[in-house]
Amino acid sequence: KKMFDALGGVVECPTDEIMSSMMVPTGLMGTMYGIMKNNRDWLINKGVSPSDASYFVARSYLSMVQDAERDCRDPKRFDDLIEEQTPGGLNEQALKNQEKQGVFDAYDKSMDAVLSRIQGKSDGSLP
Repeated sequence: KKMFDALGGVVECPTDEIMSSMMVPTGLMGTMYGIMKNNRDWLINKGVSPSDASYFVARSYLSMVQDAERDCRDPKRFDDLIEEQTPGGLNEQALKNQEKQGVFDAYDKSMDAVLSRIQGKSDGSLP
């Protein structure tokens, strides 16, 4: 474990079921890049140069991930980051809008489908 911690970190999984579940977020890399591409394309459509849009989006997400990584062993870290959003501010409003649109329910369904594929129960496709 010490060797893996030195290489970036490790989580020991007590069961195969836990290991399968832990594999699911690693299958969301394409989703994250898709969101970043969508952000970039939206900016380009608003008149931002493609180079500036790509740079800005990548650096913004890097900053957000670095914030999340700090104290990441704390199970309340993500909750705390959400609570830090300015009441009535743009970030809080965007989060509420995403919740109302069912974005997180869609994520849950997508993650369940990926898990089903990992477990060999389905091909992971959604209707």
